[in-house]
Amino acid sequence: MYRIKLNPNVNYELPAVATIGNFDGLHLGHLQLFKQLNLLASQYTYRRLVITFEPLPLEYFSDQKKKLRPSRLSLLRDKFKFLRDNNLADELVVIHFGQSIANLSPGQFIHNLLKQDLGVVHVAVGHDFKFGKKASGTIDDFAKYGLKTYDMPPFYLNEYRVSSSLIRDFASNNKLDEVKKFLGHNITYTSRVIYGNQLGRKFNVPTINLSLGLNCPALWGIYIAHVYIDGICYNSVASIGKNPTVSTVDNYKLEAHLLDVNLDLYGKIATIEILEFMREERKFDDLDSLFKQIYTDLQMARDYFMRKAEINGL
Repeated sequence: MYRIKLNPNVNYELPAVATIGNFDGLHLGHLQLFKQLNLLASQYTYRRLVITFEPLPLEYFSDQKKKLRPSRLSLLRDKFKFLRDNNLADELVVIHFGQSIANLSPGQFIHNLLKQDLGVVHVAVGHDFKFGKKASGTIDDFAKYGLKTYDMPPFYLNEYRVSSSLIRDFASNNKLDEVKKFLGHNITYTSRVIYGNQLGRKFNVPTINLSLGLNCPALWGIYIAHVYIDGICYNSVASIGKNPTVSTVDNYKLEAHLLDVNLDLYGKIATIEILEFMREERKFDDLDSLFKQIYTDLQMARDYFMRKAEINGL
C-alpha cells in the first residue's frame, strides 16, 4: 500500500470517509460518488480517501490465467491528477493487488485495511460493490463491522447505465463523441516520457514515448491529440498500438509527435488528451510507405488545428 497526499491543508488525524474502486476512466458515475464523498466529509468533518488498486483486480486475475488483460481508459497518474486538480479527495490510497489481498475475507479487509491502517469510519460505494475473497463481501458487511455506509444507486445517461465497461465498448469502436459524453471529458493517458527506438528522428518526425507498463489502452489507432507537459499544451498526432511496421515485440506503445516542435522531453510527465480519430493502425510494406502516410497524417492534423483556431477567432 502507498498513500499519496493531495491536500496539504487537511488534518490527517481526522477519521476518514472512503470510497473504494477501480475508477477506470473517472466517468460521470464516479464523479457522482466523489461528490457524495465530499458531502459526507463536510457533514461529519472527515478526511476524504479514495482507495484504488494496482494492478486492477481483473488485470491480476487475467495475469494469473495468462490471458489478455482488459483494456484501460486511464492510468494511475490520471486518477491522481483528476482527484488533485478537482479537489475531490485529500488522499489517494493505492493498494497493490496480489494474492495476499485477494485472499482477505471481507472482515479482514474491513478491519485490517480500512479501520486499522486507514482510520476509515464511513464508506461510500456503488450499490453493487463487491470485495474480499472471491468477491464475497457486500455493502452489508461494512455495517456488520461497524462502519457507516452510503450506497450509490446506478447513474444513468440517455437511458444507459454509465459504466467503465460501456465506455470501453465505445472506445474500442473509436466512438469518441460517445466516450466523451459518458466520461464527461476526453480520454487522457498520463505517464513518464521514456526512450523509444528514435526511428522517427531519422525521418524528421521525432516522437515522445509514454510508459504504459503492462497496461492495455482502450483506444487503438492514430489520433489528433493535445499533449500537456509542464503546463504547456502542444498540438500533436498520437499513435496507440503495436507499431507493426517496425516492431515485432508484442506490447503496447503510446507515442506522440508534437507538431512543429522538437524538444528534449525525456523523463518528463506528459498527458496525452485524445481529440479525434484519424485512421486505424496498419502494417506498411516499407518505411518509405509508412512515413509517407505519417506526413499526410501530420498535415491533416495541422489543418484540423488551423480550422479550430479560425472557429475560435485566434
